[in-house]
Amino acid sequence: MGAVTMSAIRSVVTIGGRARPGLRRLLKLWLLAAFAVPTVVGAAAPVWADGATPSIQLAARPHGHAVRLVATVEVPVAGSPTSAGAPVAGATVSFSIRLGEFAGAPLLSLGSATTNADGTATFSYTPTWTGRQTIVATAADTTGATIASATRSFSAAWAAHPFAGAVQAVRPDGAIGSVVAAVLLATLAVLWITLIAIVVRVHLGLTARRA
Repeated sequence: MGAVTMSAIRSVVTIGGRARPGLRRLLKLWLLAAFAVPTVVGAAAPVWADGATPSIQLAARPHGHAVRLVATVEVPVAGSPTSAGAPVAGATVSFSIRLGEFAGAPLLSLGSATTNADGTATFSYTPTWTGRQTIVATAADTTGATIASATRSFSAAWAAHPFAGAVQAVRPDGAIGSVVAAVLLATLAVLWITLIAIVVRVHLGLTARRA
C-alpha cells in the first residue's frame, strides 16, 4: 500500500488532533480486503490471451480389442508464443460416434471423461461393428458451454460381438449390441427348433398312415 493511501488513512482516523487506533486498524483491514482479495482471485483464474479460444486434439490408439480415445484440451496463454498452450483441467469431454459418413449424420453418445491436470481426458471404446468409425470429442467448461470440438476417424477390423454386424443399421453401443445379438440368436434357435418339430411331426403322421 502506497504512501498516499497511508496518508489518507491517517487523515481520516485523526479527529481533533488525536488518532483513533481502533478505527485506523479497521480501515487498514478494509483496504487490505478491497485490494488483496481480487488479486488472489485473479491469480487463481486462468489467464487467456485476448481473443484466444481453447483447442482440442483427439487421438485414437488401439488397446487390445478396444480403442483408447485421448482428448487433450489446451488454450493459448497471454504473453506466450502462439504455439504454446496451457492445459485446461476440469473440462468435461463428451465422446460420440457418427452414425453415417455424410455431413449432418446423427451422433450416438459413447460417454464422457474429465480432463486431468495435463488437460487430458481418456475414454475406452469397444467397436460394435467393423469398418470406418468417426469419433467426435466435444469439450465443455464448468458451466456446460462448449469450448472446443474435434473429430477423428479410424477403421475397426474387430467388433465386440461376432453378430454385431446384424444390427449395423441401428448402430448400438457395446451393451445394447450384445443384447440385441443374443436376442437374434435366441429367436433363430427357436425358429429352427419349431421347424424341426414340424418336420418330425409330419414325418410321424405320414408313417402312421402308411402303417
